[in-house]
Amino acid sequence: MSTKVMDCATCGQSFSSRNQLFKHLKELGHGVQTADGNNKSAADNSDKASITERGNEAYYKYYLQQKIINTEDTDAANEQLWKDVYDNLRSPLPITYRIQESSWVGGDFSANLLSLVAKDELQNWSMGGEDGAPKIRITMTKECHHFNRSRNENSNRDNKLSSILHALQELGATYRQELVSAIPPLVLWSCGSNEKDERKEFIVDLCAAPGSKSLQLLDLLHSMNEKGGDANDIPNGLLVVNDSDRHRIITLCQRSRRVPRGPMLAINMDARYFPGIRRKSGYKQKYDKVLADVPCSGDGTSRKNKNVWNEWSIPQAMSLHKLQRKILRRGLELLRPGGLIVYSTCSLNPLENEAVVSSVIDDVGGTDKVKIVPLPPWLTTKFKAMKGLSTWLVPTSKYGKANKEEDVAFDMYECYADVPAKLKSGKITPSMFPVVSDLELKSQLQHCARFVPLKDSIDSGGFFVACLIRLKVGELGEKPKTDKKKSDDETKTDVSEPVKRARVSDDAQIQTVIETDASKAVSPTNELLREGDWICEVCYKLNFGRRDSRTCIGCKKRKPKTIDTEEKVKREPLLKAPCNKNELDPFLDFFGISSSNSTFQNVRIIHRKRERTFVLVSAPVAALSISEQWGAFREAGISLITMPTIPSGEEESENPKHTDITTLFDEAVPLLALHAKKRHINISTISFQKALAQSIFEDLKKETAETERIKTTIDIPLTPLCGNGPWYESHEIATEPGVFIVSCACPLKGDVGRFSFWCRRHTDGNVTTETSSRVLAAMLVVVHTYLEVTPAEGERNNLKWMGVDDTQFFNV
Repeated sequence: MSTKVMDCATCGQSFSSRNQLFKHLKELGHGVQTADGNNKSAADNSDKASITERGNEAYYKYYLQQKIINTEDTDAANEQLWKDVYDNLRSPLPITYRIQESSWVGGDFSANLLSLVAKDELQNWSMGGEDGAPKIRITMTKECHHFNRSRNENSNRDNKLSSILHALQELGATYRQELVSAIPPLVLWSCGSNEKDERKEFIVDLCAAPGSKSLQLLDLLHSMNEKGGDANDIPNGLLVVNDSDRHRIITLCQRSRRVPRGPMLAINMDARYFPGIRRKSGYKQKYDKVLADVPCSGDGTSRKNKNVWNEWSIPQAMSLHKLQRKILRRGLELLRPGGLIVYSTCSLNPLENEAVVSSVIDDVGGTDKVKIVPLPPWLTTKFKAMKGLSTWLVPTSKYGKANKEEDVAFDMYECYADVPAKLKSGKITPSMFPVVSDLELKSQLQHCARFVPLKDSIDSGGFFVACLIRLKVGELGEKPKTDKKKSDDETKTDVSEPVKRARVSDDAQIQTVIETDASKAVSPTNELLREGDWICEVCYKLNFGRRDSRTCIGCKKRKPKTIDTEEKVKREPLLKAPCNKNELDPFLDFFGISSSNSTFQNVRIIHRKRERTFVLVSAPVAALSISEQWGAFREAGISLITMPTIPSGEEESENPKHTDITTLFDEAVPLLALHAKKRHINISTISFQKALAQSIFEDLKKETAETERIKTTIDIPLTPLCGNGPWYESHEIATEPGVFIVSCACPLKGDVGRFSFWCRRHTDGNVTTETSSRVLAAMLVVVHTYLEVTPAEGERNNLKWMGVDDTQFFNV
């Protein structure tokens, strides 16, 4: 019985199963061609006549009315330009990778290796380099986003370029990032002072996940070391990455482990109520730069997300407007005077962009307190960015939808006074309209930029970027509310009835006001209170215990002294400084690292019940006052090792058990390989490849999710590379059991790629590789590709370039 074959009319791929075909159509939105030659389209089954396979009539008309294409040409020319942009937004998005310059592998090595492998298959982009801005290298493939099936069973496993790109990303050398997504961090870094090497940088990323911009900010922080030393040294800066979603921040932490992240502190909080972190000196930490890449409708991502055309609607943008305003307001409060904040979205909608920026500036006191900064001319000129809108229209929530008479509504309003009374109580608010009273603010809105895909400009999606500077010292103002329906006297509530209402204070922390009869005692165990909270006896306001203040936030009345408040719980710091004699010195001595090594001056210890985790952080991170009880904390710095906890009262001996390393973290191996003089061996690239192949071959025998993923991604035959006998038998490895590091160097065009993994020698003499199988597989792909594309002479001179012999090992 013959199998009926069905082909995709768009890409020509054949499928023997209807399930496989429909899965293909659902993921890519292609047309269908059956065996009898009849063509179908994925859009044929849609019940929305205005929505095509890639397109939306309401989407097109809405942005045409908003006039987001605002060049100095005629209206007819701008309309034609918008048609071109719209056609580009319907086309697939090319896949782009950003070179991580500060990666352990090496940015120059990665770029040179890709140029040898790709030849003419890659298009190289660069941003920055002008006016003191750092240069960012981005490589663009000819493969499009919608047609990428690298993890599908039908993917092209013989594609060497795809394999090396995925391997380099696994090692942290490259990161898959859209071209316009790299603009906000670059703007944040470029605007303001150019003397980055002479001062610290305190940065916070309010909505960090999934992490592409956070890793780029880490890369930019390391660029401060270019004039002062090795790019892999720990920069004297601070980067706080935050996200409200716990799973997304965990994913970000996992991705950041591939790169040097000493300045990074990851927390899990709602960005609207981002906490005020204090330093050990007692002062609240203020930031030089804040990145607010806020949640948005994402209608500028249509080139990589085809669901935009089906799901686009005005209510989605309206529902996010209030959230975006609060996040931007909180970001401004975190800045020091003269600090910068970049507000960005992947949306083209002015309700999520100019309306948010202008209304927040108006609320905090106008352009006297916050000013919009022009973006660098080299950026706006190169990418032909559209100026921000000074006027825009606000639609109804029914925009683009048919009513009962089957007429499509396209109603828009110029000012809040034109809105019908029945709609004012809904989703339309005054903050969505332009601020007509402030002419200076209206002119400054043109400093914002909207990036759209234009011919011969930027082959990417849509993005909005605005850069703001906080000018004055002091608390930001609060715009008086003039649209109250009742007067103050009418809104007063009888104190005999408990009333609970929430308001946002100047520091953006939610304060709950409880008005109650003074004669009624409020129990500390009331469900409205948490441990440490207290209610003022004068104004009856709830004061959060985390404020750690002795006065009321409202009336400044002193906190009553009770038994509960006098017995203050002692909060232990999370990042504790190690005792050099008993803790830090044994660790450094184990790897032959001098105690005077400046790189390890800010090692901190996180104590658990049975073990201690050594982490390496930057000086500003070490200066923060972080409590063990702080539930928002996720990770900080580079995790080095874990050791058993020192028993209380244990006397120091020559070989105490608490100096035994329980675990050596994969992220610490490249750093230790740069400094370790003991427990570290350098071998040739050929021997390193053999060690990787044998280790992966043994790991593949295990049935785990990680090994199953490796089987579907690695395309290198392992058996010929394994050779005869264990790889470590040909080397004089020290006989003392314990962990040790294995490294190799790959010189290429004047730069070098560094690769390392860690092993453990057991008491029976066997050696097991402890590094993650995914990391080993990625290193094998890169090293194997390097040996294929470089001349044989390069490998023979490899060890001579390193200055070590193949059998030279450091003593234990």
